[in-house]
Amino acid sequence: MPDHSQARDNPPEGFRRIDFDRDRPDPTFNSHIGNLYAKRGAKGTRDEFVLGFRVHQHMCNPAGGLHGGMMMTVADLVGTMGGGTLVGLRKFLPTVSMTFDFVAPARVGDWVEGRAEVVRQTRSLLFTDISLTVGEERFLRASQIAKIPSGDGLAFGKARLVRDEKAAVASSPPPQG
Repeated sequence: MPDHSQARDNPPEGFRRIDFDRDRPDPTFNSHIGNLYAKRGAKGTRDEFVLGFRVHQHMCNPAGGLHGGMMMTVADLVGTMGGGTLVGLRKFLPTVSMTFDFVAPARVGDWVEGRAEVVRQTRSLLFTDISLTVGEERFLRASQIAKIPSGDGLAFGKARLVRDEKAAVASSPPPQG
């Protein structure tokens, strides 16, 4: 289980930890990769939805750079969560296709931010461009196509932003082992 302490991650002001496993008996994949945070800004700005995380050693490859699998996982979440937020969808959007360009490495201690830009939306598909950055330097560019489920679809209601870290830790299941 990830460390739920925000002190270790030291997220910038306005970022709240995402609790992907709220009320689930077993943790999901997203909980195993490390703490992820989100910040909501003014509608129509580049900060309307920002996903962030602190790079830790367990997220890196043997060369010391952020592992490509971690980059792809985060980009996928930025595309579906961020893109969905930008167009007003509160549904789980399954990824249909993604492409990635790895531009530079991120290193242990870096604060990474991910942003999505909606390219196009049809009745059944959402097309986004995604950037992962450290400061102003983009180190990953991705393009994603996500399926917009018909009807109500599976709500994206399990994940929530943690408002009170002490309450989130208290409500977390005890470690297995």
